[in-house]
Amino acid sequence: MSFRDNEKKLKFIITARSGYIKGSAWIIPEDGELNIGRDPTCSIIIDDPLISRHHCQLYISEDDLIIRDLGSSNSTFVNGHPVKEKILRPGDDIGVGSIVFSVGTIIPEGSVTGDETKKLRATRPIKIGAPVFIEGSPQNLFESGNPRTAEELAGLFLFARQLSQLLNVEDIVNHSLKVVQERFNPNVFCLIQFTQEPSQNFIYPKSASQVITSIPQLLQLLSQIREMPRGVLYPERFYKNGETVIRNTVIAPMILGKEVIGAFVMMADTPHCFYEESDLEYLLAMAHTLAPYLRAAERMQQLEWENQRLISGGINFDPLIGNSKAIQKVRALARDCAHSDLCVLILGETGTGKELVARLIHNLSHRSQKQLIVVNCAAIPEELFESELFGHEKGAFTGAHTTKIGLMEEANQGTLFLDEVGDLSLSHQARLLRAIETGTFRRVGGNVDIRVNVRVISATNKDLPAEVNAGRFRRDLFHRLNAFVITIPPLRDRRDDIPLLVDYFLQQIRRRFPVRATHFSPQALKWLENQPWHGNVRELRNLVERASVIAKNEEIQLQDLSSELNIYFPEKFSTLEEIEKTHIIKALQYTQGNVVSAAELLGIGKSTLYRKIAEYQINLSLYLNSNLNENKTT
Repeated sequence: MSFRDNEKKLKFIITARSGYIKGSAWIIPEDGELNIGRDPTCSIIIDDPLISRHHCQLYISEDDLIIRDLGSSNSTFVNGHPVKEKILRPGDDIGVGSIVFSVGTIIPEGSVTGDETKKLRATRPIKIGAPVFIEGSPQNLFESGNPRTAEELAGLFLFARQLSQLLNVEDIVNHSLKVVQERFNPNVFCLIQFTQEPSQNFIYPKSASQVITSIPQLLQLLSQIREMPRGVLYPERFYKNGETVIRNTVIAPMILGKEVIGAFVMMADTPHCFYEESDLEYLLAMAHTLAPYLRAAERMQQLEWENQRLISGGINFDPLIGNSKAIQKVRALARDCAHSDLCVLILGETGTGKELVARLIHNLSHRSQKQLIVVNCAAIPEELFESELFGHEKGAFTGAHTTKIGLMEEANQGTLFLDEVGDLSLSHQARLLRAIETGTFRRVGGNVDIRVNVRVISATNKDLPAEVNAGRFRRDLFHRLNAFVITIPPLRDRRDDIPLLVDYFLQQIRRRFPVRATHFSPQALKWLENQPWHGNVRELRNLVERASVIAKNEEIQLQDLSSELNIYFPEKFSTLEEIEKTHIIKALQYTQGNVVSAAELLGIGKSTLYRKIAEYQINLSLYLNSNLNENKTT
């Protein structure tokens, strides 16, 4: 019988319920044994003076789990009674020194039928490979068959009281994660805040993000609980170093009213830890306790930030013009990410308004009272970039007569906007990556590290994944910058916003210049809505400004736009190569494919003409064949 065939018979597990190894769990294999003691050769090594070097042994015989005392000094206890050898049942407690183990049952896929499951004495056997769902409504959490102990209720009360004393979202999240870690000791754990776009969910801590987003089944379960809020316990089996390991994934949604605003996620492998339904129920209680505090803190911070901006008379508080679904989605994503310090990558074609989105994020953030420093990476010469971004010391190079503070240092406590970041050279990308990750840098010619607290927002019109694959953009910098991605749609995908944009630009030009125009005619607006707008909003603004200056009446007519169109979209002008190719073809047609005669007509050598024919990929046989066909016809 193969190793895997043996594994299918596994159905016993012991879990430590007390002591310093509390929560750890071990599977009892069908063809193996578990030895408990202080000796390094034991399967479960416990550093406890009350435990003998070889204390006791667990093994399976004829489908029964048996415990045997190995002559220990302080005995082995089952349900409080000393034993030499005894058959164990699910739910039994094993006392070894100061450690208490509980016997549980796991049901591998297809190994136990429904009738056999009913015969098991375990309170709630766990089936491997099948998710267990628990309804997430608060009124059901304390109505299960396992009543809450006073210790658990006291823990929830203390958790709620501590949350009530925290006002900042970050402090609330960090405290909640600390409590989860201390109580459940998972391998991987995180708190997820849901956003309108599932791919943009906030995951705390950031270190867990890569693990969580790389497990398709976990993402599918998260998607399910957003639609039907239920807690999930998902035990699955896999093989590691030739041994069976049970991985438990626990998901507890945070529910506020009928809305799922986030979730706790824990993952643990045996023997590190093993979770049961009681653990999921307690985590659900924590999630329900946390939800209103987290939402209240979010709303309070948002109101405070917006109130500060309004009091300070901030201009262009929301500079995005439009009500289309596309721009509403961008505005919502900007507001979602504004309340964190995550790096933001803004993608979009030229002229879509990437800098406006960056300013909106800055205005809504807690850094709004500090500076937003804009760096156009494409406009700074290669040799001056480091000096501009990081500054330089006096005498660092020829012409450095004084110490210069760099743009990153100017942005300290504020926001640094790196426009056209895709145009940076690889060498500058490496230094930028280090500065963002460590928050430290050195001025050119300096020997002292300067520490700053800067939120980085970057933008580009390039396809950065393609640039990464081509080796023109560092993969590590790309992943550092795209913690939160906002893609701005081109104007052709939000045509409903064109009338609003046109009116906005026209009112702006009227405030600056004494123009007569006050509005556009319906025909002119219709024409504007049907244009491709390759230059996006910037192109539309320029056209509106010119048309408003040209117009002689209050209403801008279609002809006012059409007169500009001839200048703005000139006819295609042929290149020298196109003219030369056309001229050579005419010569070949005239000489009926005779290269020597065509070369004489063109005033060039025969070899030169052959080279030009190959360069322009001219099919010479077409003209020879036409000559033959003409002769045949004659």
